[in-house]
Amino acid sequence: MSEDDSSIATASAFRAELDVQILLAAVIAGVLVDLTALLVPLLGHLGGGVVAGFVAAYATGRIVSGLIHAILASSLVGIAAGTVTGTLGAVLGLYNEPPLLVFGSIGPVSPMVSGLGFASIVLLALLFSLLTVADGVLGGVVGGGLRMLLPR
Repeated sequence: MSEDDSSIATASAFRAELDVQILLAAVIAGVLVDLTALLVPLLGHLGGGVVAGFVAAYATGRIVSGLIHAILASSLVGIAAGTVTGTLGAVLGLYNEPPLLVFGSIGPVSPMVSGLGFASIVLLALLFSLLTVADGVLGGVVGGGLRMLLPR
């Protein structure tokens, strides 16, 4: 093997790049699910992180890179959902109820009641981001696995 052949073989064996279009499409789908969850109760149970993870992994077509895309997309969806929820809570004084795991451990989060102001918005965004990563992994496993089962 010449030097050119070995570099081609190693470059094609491992490609570690992120597809920005896939991430953008997955984030938009996840944010739309999160924002419309108040209107359609089923979407509230499904979650934007699961949808973003599924879309990212399915579009990528591979398990490992699909999971990486799913984790990134679902964390961005969580940041968007947490920012919207925290901002509405701070501006309008709404009572924000985070997901049940957080609610059970720290109780209700309300920017107006806690007195944290902007810090509570940042905390909610980070909290939602961490929780939607778990959803994104689930969606990514399902999406990547389903794509691997399809014939090429």
